[in-house]
Amino acid sequence: GTMTESTFTDSTPYKLFKVAQPFVLGGASGMLATSVIQPIDMLKVRVQLQNEGMRQSSSAVTIAMDLLHKEGFLAMYKGLSAALLRQATYTTTRMGVFRLLADAMKKDNEPLPLWKKAIVSLTAGGIGSVVGTPSDLALVRMQADGKLPP
Repeated sequence: GTMTESTFTDSTPYKLFKVAQPFVLGGASGMLATSVIQPIDMLKVRVQLQNEGMRQSSSAVTIAMDLLHKEGFLAMYKGLSAALLRQATYTTTRMGVFRLLADAMKKDNEPLPLWKKAIVSLTAGGIGSVVGTPSDLALVRMQADGKLPP
């Protein structure tokens, strides 16, 4: 027999896709954004670490030039693996849990009131933070690694 639209939408693979979609799209968008922003994040961490030391403060441009000169261009991407892991865990969880909880709280497909959105957001963010914290710690340690004495 032919597959009608209703038998397709009732199929198990389609239902699994609909559940997984917010997780996959949230994680993928977070990972793409991280890949683009990683050099700026790396520089931010180095500026913060430089300012922790009691040395004379340098500008972000000076720190970036020093980093490129001493460690090379790829140093700007130190910690990328941990940053991508963080997005794969934190953002994927946060976006997916938000969608699942929001859908579960909806009545008759009406938009959620602000107070329900706030509860769903806080819950999803909290669960995402617990899941993403280990990779976030690894990210900061990998980015700070070049500042450690040999």
